[in-house]
Amino acid sequence: MKKTLVALAAALALASTGVMANDENTGGSGAGTAASGVATGVATGVAAAVVVAVAAGIVSNSDSVTLPVTPPPPPVETCEGDDPLVGGACEGTTTTVTVTGTGTSTTTVTVPVTFTYAPTVN
Repeated sequence: MKKTLVALAAALALASTGVMANDENTGGSGAGTAASGVATGVATGVAAAVVVAVAAGIVSNSDSVTLPVTPPPPPVETCEGDDPLVGGACEGTTTTVTVTGTGTSTTTVTVPVTFTYAPTVN
């Protein structure tokens, strides 16, 4: 299709050049003026035909092929160890053991401590 349109445009351009060359070779003032008007009209028509042919070529070659766009996968947020991801934050738990003694008796207190931290984004 492209080659045909290029050939058509070239042929039309050559035809308009030929008309202009014939206009210059006409004799007499009246004949030259009449031929000049005809040549101008033909050249304008040929120029319009070239513009239409080029526009048709552009339209026919502009395939609206849309390539599928695959979005990137969402980032994976991970926490350390087996800490769960809750509401966009990692929740870690540790245990604090406190041993107090007075004389012969001791008291052991185990306290779970929960903390949050930002997840690692992969």
